[in-house]
Amino acid sequence: MKKKISIIIPTFNSEKFIEQCIKSVLSQSYNNWEIIVCDNESKDNTIQLIRSLVKEDDRIKILQKKDSGVAEALNNGLKLATGDIFCWLNSDDIYMSTRTLEIVNQNINKKFDFVNSNFLNIDSENKVIKSFYSYIPNYKIKKIFYFNQIFTGSFFFTRKVLENFKGFRHEYKYSFEYEIIIHCLKNFRGIHVNKFLSCFRILPNALSSNKKDLNNEFIDILNKENLKFSNSFIYRIFGMIVSRNLHLAVINKIFDKYRGKKI
Repeated sequence: MKKKISIIIPTFNSEKFIEQCIKSVLSQSYNNWEIIVCDNESKDNTIQLIRSLVKEDDRIKILQKKDSGVAEALNNGLKLATGDIFCWLNSDDIYMSTRTLEIVNQNINKKFDFVNSNFLNIDSENKVIKSFYSYIPNYKIKKIFYFNQIFTGSFFFTRKVLENFKGFRHEYKYSFEYEIIIHCLKNFRGIHVNKFLSCFRILPNALSSNKKDLNNEFIDILNKENLKFSNSFIYRIFGMIVSRNLHLAVINKIFDKYRGKKI
């Protein structure tokens, strides 16, 4: 069954990369998807660029509405989404593979309610900075969170998850994604796809570059969920063994085959 995938893209003055972002979806081999762009009243050419793409493909929808940040934009977009599977892309991120959505559809089923995969960090010129092998548990977490290499551009979840999720808290500006990640890890079973499916762009002024505030919000979310964070080497090794990519991660530390390549 070809499940519909809803992709939320929050934007604000995103003219530099928004076309690349959306075109990485347009290039997908899997065609049962919709894009909902949630624009925070951009002042540049973001909307004009998106509208030109809408003329080519009416699966792209635009919501122009003032919001307090990405968390509120995601809530707004998810309310409008009509899919069976949900995810979001930052407006400067891209899918690496043309089969990303096809692979997601193949792996989400009655047994698994969320999917994650490996990902690449890229720069403003689409050159790879570093590759990351992600991992998730094969059990529901209860006390300890140590899965900090999960990128939301490679993270997809079902309507069942969404209907059980209370939404993102608007006060979080940097670590809001951990709300849905932890919600999934605590309450549902997921599957790790050992492939590189998406690219996370690293820019100097990006929200994720504000490490102090990001960490403070992250700890606050963990406290609300009654979880403790561990960066234990043993836990990370265990996670990679479960995901069957320990040997690849070790090789990657020595020789990152993607580093420096242009996507």
